[in-house]
Amino acid sequence: MEKQNNTNIRSSISTNNDESNTNDIELTLHNSNNIEKDDKKLADQLSVNSEIPKETIKVPNDPKYWPRKKKNFILFIISLAGMVAPLSSTIFYPSITNIENDLKTSRVLANGIIGVNIFFMGVAPLGWAAYSDAFYTRRNVYLASFIIYIIGTVICGLSNSIWLLLAMRLVQACGASAVLSIGAGTIGDIFHSFERGQAYGIFYLGPLVGSVIGPLIGGYITDYLGWRWILWILAVTEGLILILIFFALPETFAPPTNLPNPNNTTLNSRHRKRFDPTSPLRLLKYPNMLLVIVYISITYAIIYIQNTLAELSFTDIYHVSASTVGLIFLAQGTGYMIGSVIGGKWSDYVLMKAKKRNNGVGYPEMRLHSVWIGCFFISVSYICYGWFLEARLHIALPIIAMFTGAFSFVAVLNSVSTYLVDAFPGRSASAVAINNLTRSSAAALFTFISVPFEEAVGIGLIYTIMICVSFIGVVCLFVVSYKGKYWREKINSRIDE
Repeated sequence: MEKQNNTNIRSSISTNNDESNTNDIELTLHNSNNIEKDDKKLADQLSVNSEIPKETIKVPNDPKYWPRKKKNFILFIISLAGMVAPLSSTIFYPSITNIENDLKTSRVLANGIIGVNIFFMGVAPLGWAAYSDAFYTRRNVYLASFIIYIIGTVICGLSNSIWLLLAMRLVQACGASAVLSIGAGTIGDIFHSFERGQAYGIFYLGPLVGSVIGPLIGGYITDYLGWRWILWILAVTEGLILILIFFALPETFAPPTNLPNPNNTTLNSRHRKRFDPTSPLRLLKYPNMLLVIVYISITYAIIYIQNTLAELSFTDIYHVSASTVGLIFLAQGTGYMIGSVIGGKWSDYVLMKAKKRNNGVGYPEMRLHSVWIGCFFISVSYICYGWFLEARLHIALPIIAMFTGAFSFVAVLNSVSTYLVDAFPGRSASAVAINNLTRSSAAALFTFISVPFEEAVGIGLIYTIMICVSFIGVVCLFVVSYKGKYWREKINSRIDE
């Protein structure tokens, strides 16, 4: 009897219908067909278990059915690699003055090493994601990008000119940024949709840890060894990660066989797409992509307004030292890390509950119902943060608001990023690359205008204005949560015609 059941399950795995209006893309084992009545038992198993028993289902060529330990080790590697990009950015915060004096340049150009890095970390993933999706590879992108990063880092350390340093910071950003989008694609490759929320939470721990420890490490290295040692240490660290990837990270990309792709003009999705670095931009024509990134970009702008103004605000109002400001940022970083883990579990829980209410059948938009609590606390936290500073209340109050705001922000970011992967199968890296581009552009813009913005309206009002603007983004998420399924099915039916 058990053998017969296993045979039935294998038969359902190998069946790939051409139906395109699927209710839950990831619940089908090859992302292609609606769940038929004969597959209900298998679908129920997938929605309850985070790991399919290998004695029940054996699909060695599908990374989603690799052993749990193997998938967790891959997740660890990409999370470790993901730490590099934010670490490379934030580690220079305490070193700007030293670089300015050492290279005999202006403050504006010295600050440019941060601005250039942030902007190109958003732009470069477009090329990496397009290459990855077009040539069906993740591993080769990781290897190439880390080699580029190491070369840029070494030349940065040898730079005696601010212009060479800026140019190599651009190269550095291009290399470090690949994992921000390709890592999301890797998660989509090896985890089912009902596992991805928690997987994303773990993945984002790497980037979040990098952003937290960067300023602390950079400050000590600058004081005791000099700012160039930051680059030598980064180069050595990246070299070790590159070796780990080369020997331990397998290829995870398993291109879909029958899934209609929103960016394809042919029904034959097996046909290899032409490499086009701008191809991810075409995803912006789909409303469920455009509306989601509107909210993400607005909230990122708020975060970087806070990051830019925090040192000025706390030193001016509470007269603390720069090192104390660095410790204050630990509240934000702690909120990021805790919110990443808890938010991922909450996202998966909400998705599974919604599936059960829908007779065991789910679709990506169900995950967005997990964001409403986080959206509420983001609004409350940052409005309170601004007015706590404006009123010069006890220093503990704005620090608490920093923590709750960061916690809520990452919990929401986790859900919407996972939604983008679920909603654009086969283009997951491109979807996340568009997300990185828009939010990095918003961050770079508001990094430059935050100081004059605050001088014009005041510290309390600046956050109130930005939160009011963010309500537009919340409305966008609400619309996608109820109309996104219809839009996706309409796109698929148009391709079938």
